[in-house]
Parts: sequence; structure tokens; C-alpha cells
Amino acid sequence: MEYTTSFEQVVAWGDMDAFGHVNNTIYLRYFESARVRYFDAVPELAGFEGNEIPVVANISCSYKRPVKYPDTLTIKVGVASMGKASFKMSCEMISQKQQKVVTVAECTVVIVDAAKGYSVRIPEVWRQAVERVENRTFDQ
Repeated sequence: MEYTTSFEQVVAWGDMDAFGHVNNTIYLRYFESARVRYFDAVPELAGFEGNEIPVVANISCSYKRPVKYPDTLTIKVGVASMGKASFKMSCEMISQKQQKVVTVAECTVVIVDAAKGYSVRIPEVWRQAVERVENRTFDQ
């Protein structure tokens, strides 16, 4: 996938586990932060205002290489595909110290109407904003 958006994530000492590398659960937190920053960078989606909010329905993460403090990760994040009711976001985390991909992750996101409590079709404003950021259109 070609990514249009990237963010820097500084590895904190407290992110490491007893084995001396970043704990596996921390990468999911890094991915979460990158997803939120992705949306916050899009004016129409920033702050998740209104009733429609993105909710992760599924997530997977593949660990390629261990990361140790100190390091900074470049997290490339984007929308890989979009249907009528969900979209897939993916990311690559690249260690600046190692100059290699250390982790890849993917999740399925649904839009939930917070007032009604159930998922809804992706609002057109979301679709148009993501297509603009990704520089392409998605088949439905």
C-alpha cells in the first residue's frame, strides 16, 4: 500500500517489557494514536464531532523486529479499502534506529451512531474526506 500520511512516535522507557523490548500491546496503542492523528488531520473529521464515531471492529498486528528504547518510529497510516459500512486502515511502523519495518497492523473500522448505539453506513462526508486524503476513490 502507498501511504499518504505518516507520524512520528517516540518510544518511551516505560513502553518496554521485562525482556527489554517494546511490549506487544504498546504497538496497538501506537496504531491507535496514529489513527486518531490521521482523523484529526482531516478538518471534516477532526475531534469526531456529531453522532458518527469510528469504532474498531477487528485488529491484527504482525511483529517483524523488536524495538528497544531509545528509538523513534515513523508510523505510516492510511485507509486501504472502503466499503459501504466499514473500511480497513493499515499501518507500517519503521524504526528510525534500524531503518526497517518493525511492525505492520491492520484494522476494520465501522461507523457507529453514538446516539442510537449501532453501526451505520459510512457518511458521505467521511467518504469524500478520506478519498481526498488518500488521493483516490474507493469502490463500494
